[in-house]
Amino acid sequence: MPNYKKVATKIAKSRAIYLFELAHSVFPECKKFSQRYVELAMKYAQRVKFKIPSRWKQRICHKCKRFLYPGINCRIRLQSRKGKGSHISVTCLECNFTTRFFIKAKSHLKESWMNNK
Repeated sequence: MPNYKKVATKIAKSRAIYLFELAHSVFPECKKFSQRYVELAMKYAQRVKFKIPSRWKQRICHKCKRFLYPGINCRIRLQSRKGKGSHISVTCLECNFTTRFFIKAKSHLKESWMNNK
């Protein structure tokens, strides 16, 4: 007998990813449809309790929950500082909220990649 919770999670996850891809492709033509698709995808994730993939989670403003499309409603800047570390700053132009994604040093990434071989 199949585990219905796992099946529901798998279906909801595939639908949410599809909705994020659709939101990305539709955004330049119609922002309202794109925002609705993101809202539905987030509802799927909340209802079935699965994590939104980081690729798409970074494309949502953490404050106003808008879909971020670089160059249209968000600004992306690379910042490199020795003391604080390098990071990517994503600023939502709707609410002016800035999110920072820190970048690990290349040497650490290279070492971890070599150890996984």
